[in-house]
Amino acid sequence: MSTGTAAPARIDASAAARLAVLAGATFVYVTFEVFPVGLIQDIAGSLDVPTGRVGLLISGYAVVAAVVTMPTVALAARVSRGTALVVSLLVLVVAEVLAGFATSYSVMVVSRVAAALTHGVLWSLIAPAAATLVPRHRVGTATAAVFGGSTLAAIVGSPGTTLVGELIGWRATALALAAATVAVTVGVVWALGLYGRGRRTPGPEPEGDGTPAEPEGDGTPERPDDRIGGRAHWPRVLTLCAVAVVLISAHFLSYTYFAVLVTDVTGTSGATVGLLAVFGGAGAVGTWLVGRYNDTVPQRTASVTIAVFAGGTGLLALASGLGGGVMARGTAAAVAVALWGGAFAAVGPVFQTGVMRLAGSDADRASSVYVTGFQIGIASGSALGAALLGRSSLWLPVVSTVLVTVVLLIVLVRRPVPVAEKPVDRYSAVHS
Repeated sequence: MSTGTAAPARIDASAAARLAVLAGATFVYVTFEVFPVGLIQDIAGSLDVPTGRVGLLISGYAVVAAVVTMPTVALAARVSRGTALVVSLLVLVVAEVLAGFATSYSVMVVSRVAAALTHGVLWSLIAPAAATLVPRHRVGTATAAVFGGSTLAAIVGSPGTTLVGELIGWRATALALAAATVAVTVGVVWALGLYGRGRRTPGPEPEGDGTPAEPEGDGTPERPDDRIGGRAHWPRVLTLCAVAVVLISAHFLSYTYFAVLVTDVTGTSGATVGLLAVFGGAGAVGTWLVGRYNDTVPQRTASVTIAVFAGGTGLLALASGLGGGVMARGTAAAVAVALWGGAFAAVGPVFQTGVMRLAGSDADRASSVYVTGFQIGIASGSALGAALLGRSSLWLPVVSTVLVTVVLLIVLVRRPVPVAEKPVDRYSAVHS
């Protein structure tokens, strides 16, 4: 006969509500990051500048974020993680208000630079902050939850700001987004306990419940320092970040020119909005699925996700050559975009959680390296895509597929994604 008390297997309602608030923070940040995409012609006409210059507001944002992420995160280490997150959101509010009152291109540039300055702070600290709200064997689920905000931004935020912008103008829309960000900021203060007594000051390690953990069995042999809370294993952190840079580059190589690619593949520009909706909807499904498996079999999850990614971009590359007219090509493109969108949304939480597991108590700094790599991937992928676009847009998914396949081989051979953790009995079994 034996008795024992197991660690809680689920995230409670209070923690779930706090994670939802943190997801709201990623939602408003991503929505403003891509704010010019749907309103690019309106902004260009209003500020009397070429459309291409407004496009630079997006690529320039990524470059600034890549350059300043590590130093700003180092600066943020002087205060608590929660305080740094709140400050980053307040800076975002200032940026949105500047955009709302912008009467010149230079003011819009200042607005974008302001938001980019604290972009890395939020994205480097949000996942570690989420990890403090759950038992450590649920860190993958928590990461997927907060990343769900960025997925929701693709489904609702970007199309929503475009629709509202067409109704009330892009400046008023920016101010409305600022109001939403203020509400989210207040929510973050509550979620992280940054007020009154019993103040929660998230540290570098997940709070969990004090329960020891052991690796989950997904076929990945355990290595030293795989566990959250241990010593950082920087060679493996940097390897995982480097793999992520290649994968992000492969994505943005094609995604930046999504409208052009879809038009050339399907033969009609009218399919762009519908396929963007498919991309975002599939991303929501991918985020939900990765939340279920990222805490149990992360290496297998990474392998399957990247394989699906390659299948999606590969099918998109083949779609233009299909017979049967617009309907056949459109159907193939829809399937391809669904696979691609679902896989891309899923791979972010896998890699981010992997970085935190490898970084141990240095999760904030490791996350800043990952976020910097992400921005480098955006900038390099967009630049490579622009170069290939001069030849033919159909080269975009071909090269994306090649790069994703290389990443898949590395993940299968090198197995850079660390093992998961699971709760064990808190007390030794008592036999009678």
